[in-house]
Amino acid sequence: MTEAAIYVQGEKSYWLAHVPVLPGCVASGTTREEAVANARRAFGAYRELLETRGVSMEHWKDLDSATFTVRDLPPDRVAPEDLGPLQEHELRDFLHRYEASRSALISLVRGLSPGELERKPTETTWSVREALEHVMETEVTLLSRLERWPDDPFNTLQAVHRLLFQRFIVMEPADTAIDHHFGGRRWTTRKVMRRLLEHEFEHLGQIKETLAALGANRPPE
Repeated sequence: MTEAAIYVQGEKSYWLAHVPVLPGCVASGTTREEAVANARRAFGAYRELLETRGVSMEHWKDLDSATFTVRDLPPDRVAPEDLGPLQEHELRDFLHRYEASRSALISLVRGLSPGELERKPTETTWSVREALEHVMETEVTLLSRLERWPDDPFNTLQAVHRLLFQRFIVMEPADTAIDHHFGGRRWTTRKVMRRLLEHEFEHLGQIKETLAALGANRPPE
């Protein structure tokens, strides 16, 4: 096995320490040193979380995070462990870890009252609801990184189109009557549908103006 390392990135009062030898293990801190120390502890905590939910930790059981070297994350934010073709077992392992992590998250928040979801420990920290929204929005963004943009922009647009189309095709009756708050704003099913169409039309016009300003000749619609 390659020598295990902790890769650090950050500035000022926010630092992240990644432990890619066990994908998913990460910790933060207000200083570089604090982030590294937290990452060493997080390695054991993350390993325990996965193991208690049925993910085999045989591959990592003999690793001691106290011995991990510390390195700067490369400028492109890609660790050496992020490179190379995926083996089939890595996809299975990822899905097992993802399911275990999501199970832990759902167990943690299930049954919380609306007040508990909205309450903030301090003015500068997120509420549970805000943290959950951040998780969901970031996962959608990260998923889009699997598309070959900008080398293959049209396939990327089509991939997003397929995701959207599938979501509306499988819509349950309760989904058609959504009326809730998300990201601090009120949303209904009709509003989401309207904004999807509006947003596409708005930027269709923007792109037309850009092409016209560049003198690009486009075929009539």
